[in-house]
Amino acid sequence: MRITLITVMVATASVCAASDDDRVWKSERSDYRDEVTGTEVWRLTTDPEVEIIPDRIKDPWSPDGSQILFRSKRTGAWHLFVMLADGSKMIRVTDRKGPSVYGVWSRSGREIVCTPLIENKYELHEINAKTFASHRIAGPYESQLNKMGVSPDGQSVLFTRIVKQPDGDKQDVVMSSFVKMDGTGLFDFTGETKHGRIGWIPGRIDICRMKSSRRQYVVLPDGSGARLIGEGGHEYFTPDGRHMLICDPKGGDPSKWLGECSAGLYDIETGVRRDVTKELTWLGSHPAISPDGRHVAADNAGHSYPGAIVIASIDGSDPALRVLCYHHASWESGHISHPTVHWSPDGTKLLFISDKDSRDKKKGDMYLAVAKQPESPPQPNVANNLAVGPLLTWQPARRHAETKEYIIMRSVPSPRPNLQGLKLDRTGVFEEIGVVPVVDTILAGEHLDAQTTTLTVESTDGFPTSGRLLIAGNHSMAGPEIVTYTGKTETTFFQCQRGEENSQPAMHWNGGRVWSLSAMQFIDRKIPDLRRQYYYNVRAREHSGLISHYSRISNPAVVVSDRLKD
Repeated sequence: MRITLITVMVATASVCAASDDDRVWKSERSDYRDEVTGTEVWRLTTDPEVEIIPDRIKDPWSPDGSQILFRSKRTGAWHLFVMLADGSKMIRVTDRKGPSVYGVWSRSGREIVCTPLIENKYELHEINAKTFASHRIAGPYESQLNKMGVSPDGQSVLFTRIVKQPDGDKQDVVMSSFVKMDGTGLFDFTGETKHGRIGWIPGRIDICRMKSSRRQYVVLPDGSGARLIGEGGHEYFTPDGRHMLICDPKGGDPSKWLGECSAGLYDIETGVRRDVTKELTWLGSHPAISPDGRHVAADNAGHSYPGAIVIASIDGSDPALRVLCYHHASWESGHISHPTVHWSPDGTKLLFISDKDSRDKKKGDMYLAVAKQPESPPQPNVANNLAVGPLLTWQPARRHAETKEYIIMRSVPSPRPNLQGLKLDRTGVFEEIGVVPVVDTILAGEHLDAQTTTLTVESTDGFPTSGRLLIAGNHSMAGPEIVTYTGKTETTFFQCQRGEENSQPAMHWNGGRVWSLSAMQFIDRKIPDLRRQYYYNVRAREHSGLISHYSRISNPAVVVSDRLKD
C-alpha cells in the first residue's frame, strides 16, 4: 500500500536562536491522508529519527492531552523531550549532566519521572515540566534503570534495574523496586526471576508482577500475596483495572507465538478467562486499550493486514476490524520492531512510530493518526431578553479531556432583504465572535472521599465564586461527578453538594482534573443590531488544534433592552 502526501508543513530541524542551551526546537510536523483508508495522519518528527519506544515511554500523552513526551538523540545523546499536542514547541526537559531514556508523566501532568545517567551512575529523578527543576527520588545505582510507572494515586513509583550477572550467566536479572515520590519507603521485591517486570493496576494500589515473561501475577504493594492470573505475553490492563488483556496460546496454536495465538481477557479477581477473539494475530505486537475500555488498537505484526494500525472491539459489540492506517514499518532484523500505538486521553488519536519515511531503516519517526473527530459540546442553550445581551451556556462533551477552549460563532444576515425589507439571519452562515477558555484545576492534598464537602485544589483562579464543578475522574476510575459549591478560597471550594444531577459521589485521587461547568458560558455584549434575531454555534477546540463540529443553538436570541424600548 502506498501513502500519498497531500500537504507539507515541515520546518527545519535547526535549534531556535532564542534558546542558548539547545532546549527548544521548531515544529517538524507534516500532514497527509492515508491513501487506502483516508485517515488523517501527522508526521511529528523528522530529525534525527528514533523517538518513542514501547518500554522507554510507556504513556507519551500528558493526562490532559496537551503535550507529548518522547525521547530523541538529536542533541547527540538520549534525552527526553516534550512537544505540544499539535507538534509544535519541542522542548528538551532533561539536562546535559547525562543521558536519559526512560520517562513517565506524573498523575497531574506537572512533572516527569525519569532515569538520568549522572557521573556514570543511574538515578531516579522528578522534573518539573515547566521550569525543568529536577530533584532525585532514588539512587545512585551502578545497575541500569529500566521500566517504571507512577502509582494510580500519584504517590509512589515502581521501577526496575538491570542487574548484570557474572560471566557464564548470559541472562541479566531484572530487579523491581518500590519508592514513594518523596524518596521514602524504598524496598526491592524479592524472589524475582529473570525477565521479571511489574506495573500498577489502574485505579487501584495492587501491583501486577510478572515472575517470568510468560506469567502474570498480582501482588500487594509490599510484595506479598502473589496470585497467578494468566500465562502469555504483551499484557495490558483495561482502564477500570478489572481485567487484563493477554496475548496467549489458548484458543490458538501455541507453537506460533506471532501466528494464530489468541487474546484472552482475564478477570483480575477470579482469574476467569474469555476469548476476545480466536485469531488476534496482530495482538502479538504491543496492543493498547482505549480510555473507555471498549476497543483495542495494535500495530499489525505482518499477517492479515501487513503494516497496518488496526482497531477492534474488546466486548464484541463491533465485530468489524477497522484498519485505521498503514505504517509500512520494515520489520527487518535490527530495524524498528514495533510501531507501538498509544491512545490519546480522550481516545480520539493514536501515536505510533514507523521507519517508512526514514533514510536509515534502523531508525524511525513519530506519527499521529486521527481515529475520531472531537465531539460537539452538548446541551447548548441561549437565554433571551437579557439587557446585557444573549447568554449562551453548554456542557462539555463526553470526551472532553483534551479540550482547550470553546469557539463561539454568531449567525450572519442575508446580503439581500426580504419582501418586508429585513435582512434575516441565516442558520448556515456564521462568524467567530469569541473564544471561551477551559477553566480547570487539579485536586491536591489528601485523596477526596465521597463525603467530603470541601475540595482542595491547586488553584481556584478563574472559577466563579459559586457554581458547578465536574470532577472528571482522572486516574481514579470513578465516573465523572458533578458538584455544586457556594464559596471558594484561593485553593478550596467549600459548602459542596456531592453527586449532583444524577452523578454518584465517589473517591477521587489527587491529580484528578476538576472542570468549571459554570464558566462554560458567553454573553454576547456586542450585537450590532438589537432588532435582529441571532443564531449561535459552539465548537470545541482541542490542544491538538482539532475542532469539533457545530453544536448549534437553534432557537434565535431575541434581544429586548431598555434602549430598544425607548
